[in-house]
Amino acid sequence: MGDFFSKLLQPEVIVFLIPLAAIGLGGLRMWLSHQERMEKIRNGIDPDKKA
Repeated sequence: MGDFFSKLLQPEVIVFLIPLAAIGLGGLRMWLSHQERMEKIRNGIDPDKKA
């Protein structure tokens, strides 16, 4: 298992892992934002109305 992590920490691998992690986190953020918007609509709140 330690060998696996040492291979992941190689610069040749990290250069691909960082963008993939960023895309994954960005997608998660978009999904959560969409879920919140849909819940507001279900509860009768206008999600576009500014407070």
